[in-house]
Amino acid sequence: MNNRYDALDGLRGVAAIAVMLGHFQTTLFQNAYVAVDLFFMLSGFVIAHSYRARLLGGMTGVEYIKRRFIRLYPMLLISLLIGLPVMIEAGALGISSYPMRSVVSATAYQFFFTPYIGSFVTAKAAVLSAFPAMDPSSGVLFPLNPPAWSLFYEMVASIAFVTLVRLNTGVMLKIIIVSGIMFLITGALVSFETHGRSIIDFQQGWGEDRIVGGFYQVAFGFVVGVFLYDVRNSNACRHILEAVPNWVFRHTYYLYAVALMVFVFPFAVRGLYPLLMIFCVAPCLVMVGANVSCAVPFEMKIARFLGWLSYPIYLLHFPIGRAVFMLVGKPNGSTAVPLLVSCAVTLLSAIVLTKYVEQPTRAFLSRKYARSSPTRGDPADQRSM
Repeated sequence: MNNRYDALDGLRGVAAIAVMLGHFQTTLFQNAYVAVDLFFMLSGFVIAHSYRARLLGGMTGVEYIKRRFIRLYPMLLISLLIGLPVMIEAGALGISSYPMRSVVSATAYQFFFTPYIGSFVTAKAAVLSAFPAMDPSSGVLFPLNPPAWSLFYEMVASIAFVTLVRLNTGVMLKIIIVSGIMFLITGALVSFETHGRSIIDFQQGWGEDRIVGGFYQVAFGFVVGVFLYDVRNSNACRHILEAVPNWVFRHTYYLYAVALMVFVFPFAVRGLYPLLMIFCVAPCLVMVGANVSCAVPFEMKIARFLGWLSYPIYLLHFPIGRAVFMLVGKPNGSTAVPLLVSCAVTLLSAIVLTKYVEQPTRAFLSRKYARSSPTRGDPADQRSM
């Protein structure tokens, strides 16, 4: 069995970059939100790989949850500390009508890793004249850093894994079917209520009217990931992989290219495209990625570097991009300058903050935790989102 799935690391990095570009340039990456469903599947797969044997072998649920919290919270806190002054400055500049009392309330919720469920009516925000996608709009669960909504659901799924790990594949398949159907139903209801159309809205979880759909979304994606890990060596899986062209397995770059094509496809086709991507293509990407090996050491380094940057890019890009677009605006009506600046600052910040702040913080918390833990040491399992 592989000790590490490097191709999945790289795939996660590519998906995080696509999400960043999707928020900065919505017209080109309008289907980048599908990456969140891919993240949930990757998390289920990697967590099953990293913790299934340990949980079944005696690791307590409390010990496991502590490890997951240490894994996820430090970078989330860093992103919120960046997002808070940006949000305050937006109000000071008059481009956000978010009242300070709502900012304070939302901050308190988010610092405790919980969504903001305060007064959405009070917390109104004007559209930023600089760039609509950077609008600190009312109704999002994490106003200081809107993409952090998925981390809340990720933590919920991580806790649920304590029970999920003991279920057989038959039960998991039933959960996948039920949660998938409910994901579709809630998406259709949200779309009908919001737009008056019968198109299924797959962008669940991020707002107050999408909370329920978010639970079905993460349940489907996460359990699919765990299920794929359990059946990765089955005959059915081998038959599916045999149908994939051989060239796909030669280099991880081909896998990344396919993923990018998924994210940059410019049409939703009345919801049919994301339906196909989430329910068919994304699981196949995970399955193929779990069976692709890096051909040369450099390819492995690239994959691991992308994986190392994926989480900080995902969490840092929005508050940084919001600040850049807010201050730079659109010179000559073009988003090229703020887009390039936002990407550059995000990548640099991701590297510096991960190396010099987040990793030392996690190491400190892990050492302190290990001293009181009956299970010493924690192998360098792959980070999940």
